[in-house]
Amino acid sequence: MEARLLRAALSAVALFCLSTSAVDAAGYRTTNFVVTAATPQIAQAIGDLAEQYRRDLAIEWLGHELPQWSQPCPITAQVSPQLGAGGATSFMFDRGQPFGWRMSIQGSYERVLDSVLPHEVTHTIFATHFGQPLPRWADEGACTTVEHESETTKQHHNLIRFLQTQRGIPFNKMFQMREYPPDVLPLYAQGYSVTRYLIAQGGKRRFVDYVGEGLRTNNWPQATQQFYGYRDLSELQVKWVAWVAAGSAPLDPHRNSPALVADASPTAAPLATAAANTAVVRGQEDAESLEASPSQVASAAQVSPDGGWQSRDRAAGPRLASRTPEGAVQQSVTRPQPPQRPEQTVVEPSRIGGAAAVARPAPIPGRSYYDRSGGAATGRLIR
Repeated sequence: MEARLLRAALSAVALFCLSTSAVDAAGYRTTNFVVTAATPQIAQAIGDLAEQYRRDLAIEWLGHELPQWSQPCPITAQVSPQLGAGGATSFMFDRGQPFGWRMSIQGSYERVLDSVLPHEVTHTIFATHFGQPLPRWADEGACTTVEHESETTKQHHNLIRFLQTQRGIPFNKMFQMREYPPDVLPLYAQGYSVTRYLIAQGGKRRFVDYVGEGLRTNNWPQATQQFYGYRDLSELQVKWVAWVAAGSAPLDPHRNSPALVADASPTAAPLATAAANTAVVRGQEDAESLEASPSQVASAAQVSPDGGWQSRDRAAGPRLASRTPEGAVQQSVTRPQPPQRPEQTVVEPSRIGGAAAVARPAPIPGRSYYDRSGGAATGRLIR
C-alpha cells in the first residue's frame, strides 16, 4: 500500500531535505519514470512511489492497471521546505495516444510525496485512459481528490471564499472549459468540490464513465441526466450549492443521487460501498475567516436563469502559435502553488487551427507564466 511505502520513504531520506544548498542532481529510472532530484535517495523514493501511484490509482479509478508506456515520463523534482507545493505535467496526443511526457514537481518532501506526485500521476492516468484532453474542472478536480487532507482542506476554504466573492464559475461554462481561465484558482476549488459531490453519488469508476460519455457526446446535460439523474446542469448546480451550504457532508448515494434513487436495487450495492470508501474532507482551520454559514454561501451563489452565476469579464490570455506536428494535440496540466508565492507556474493552453498550443512549463523555481505576487494575474510569455 502506498501509505506504508510513503512512511518508509519519509523515514529513509528526510535528512536529505534539511539542507537547501545546491547539490549535483541525481537520476533514477523505473519502468515508466525517469526521476531527476537532488540526491539518489530522493530520486529513488519519488520514482518508486510514482510507479506505485500509477498502478494503485489506475486500479482505483479504472479498475485495472495501465499498460507500460512506450517511453518513460521524465520527472524533475525540486524538494525543499521553503518551496510551495506545485507541479506541471505536459504531454501530446497523437491519434489518441499520449506521448512526450514532461513532469515537474516541487515542495516540501512530505507534500511532494503525498500530494503533488499523486496529483500529477493521476493526470497521466487520465491522459492514457481517455486519449484526449479533459474539461479542466474534471481533470483538476479528480486529481485534487488524491491529495493529502492538508491540501484538500485549503481547497474547501478557498471555495467558500470564492463563492462569497462572486468568483464561482457557472456550470454551463465550467463544463465546457478545455483551457485554464485567467482566474485559475476558483477552477481548482470548484472542480474539486463538484468532483467530490459526484463521486459521493456513485464512486470513482462511475465518474470516469460519466466523463467519458461527456467527452464522446459533448452533451454534458444529457450525460449528467444519464449517470446522476439531474435534469440539466442548472439543477446539478443548485443541488451542489445546497450541499456546500450544508457543510459538504458525506452523502448516501441512494438518497441523494436521483439516478440511483430511481434505480435502487441490490446491484447498486457496490456503488454504495465505493462511495462509503471515498474520503470526505471538511475544512476546520481558520474557521472564523474562511467558513461561512449555509445562508451566506447560498446567498453568495445565487443561480441565474441560464444555469450559472454571472461570471466576471476576463481579458483573453496570450496566445501562442502551435509548434506541434500535424495531427498532434499538446496538453499541459498544472497544480498551482499557494497564490502568495511569485514562483507559481500556471500554464494556459489555447487552440489554434485544431491543435492546442501551450507555453512550456517554466523550470521550478523560475519565471512564471502568471505572476500573482501582486494579487492580480499578469500574463507574460516564457521564452
